[in-house]
Amino acid sequence: MDPYDDIDRFEKMMRKMVEGLFGGGHIEVFAPMRVGKSRGVDLGSGVREPLTDINETKDQVIVTMELPGATKEDIHLEVTSNGIEISARTQKVSEAEGVSKRAFTQFKKFMSLPVDVDPDSVDAQYRNGILEVKLKKLKQDKGRKVKIK
Repeated sequence: MDPYDDIDRFEKMMRKMVEGLFGGGHIEVFAPMRVGKSRGVDLGSGVREPLTDINETKDQVIVTMELPGATKEDIHLEVTSNGIEISARTQKVSEAEGVSKRAFTQFKKFMSLPVDVDPDSVDAQYRNGILEVKLKKLKQDKGRKVKIK
């Protein structure tokens, strides 16, 4: 029995409730950083899902992630018009009594974005363990009224 099964069930229930209220399929429900299974990604090998926040302004989508202990070089970021994928692998080396020990931490997350964005407009900055990714929204075609003959 996985101790995170209850959390996963609760998260799915909350997502369905929020999607039902707002009628959308792009709702990201808060998910705590944990080791376990999440959204189809097998995280059982010590891979953690970073804490993530998504905000929208009039012209941008801003994704903020916590990646403690990572450096810019550790981070791999991929952006499409409707999704973002982040992965990072950190290494910590410590020495005690002449014995060197290495510890690895991996982060991975994929999420759908609430609107389509321009993948060429990415502005990503990493400071003090926080990755901030700013993406410009694509103009949405509002459609037009058509006269039927």
